[in-house]
Amino acid sequence: MKRLAIILCLSAACSTFDAGKYAPPTGEFPGSGGDDTGGTSPEEEAALDCDEQPMLNWDNFGQGFMIQNCNGCHHSESPDRYGAPPDAIFDDVADVWARRGGVLSSAGGANPWMPPNGGTKALEREKLEIWLRCGTPGT
Repeated sequence: MKRLAIILCLSAACSTFDAGKYAPPTGEFPGSGGDDTGGTSPEEEAALDCDEQPMLNWDNFGQGFMIQNCNGCHHSESPDRYGAPPDAIFDDVADVWARRGGVLSSAGGANPWMPPNGGTKALEREKLEIWLRCGTPGT
C-alpha cells in the first residue's frame, strides 16, 4: 500500500481558541453542509488510487475510529462537547458521511488539528482518508 502524502489541514485552520475550545479560526466546522468532498484539488484526488486500497467501511473501521477519536466531543449525548460546533455531530455513519470533507480536513492528512490533544497515528489517518475517499458509507 502506498503511503499518502496529502496534507489536508490548512495552516490557517490549525489553531485553537482560548478557554480550551478547539475550532477553526472562522468558528465554522470545515465541510459544513451538503455532500462535501473536502474541496481537494484534482491532483490530491488522483494521488489516492482507490483500486489499490483495502475495502474500509463503517463496520470494519469508521465506527471504531469515531468512537475512539471524535465522539467524546462530537456525539449528541456527550456530557461536555468542549466547544464543538452544534451541527458537528457524528452519532452514526450518515452524520459522518454527510460531513466527510470536514472530517478529512480536520482529522486526516499529515497535520491534523483534530482531535485537539492528538493521539491519532499516521496509519489511522491514512485509513480514515481511504475510507472517506474510497470506501462506502454503510455497513
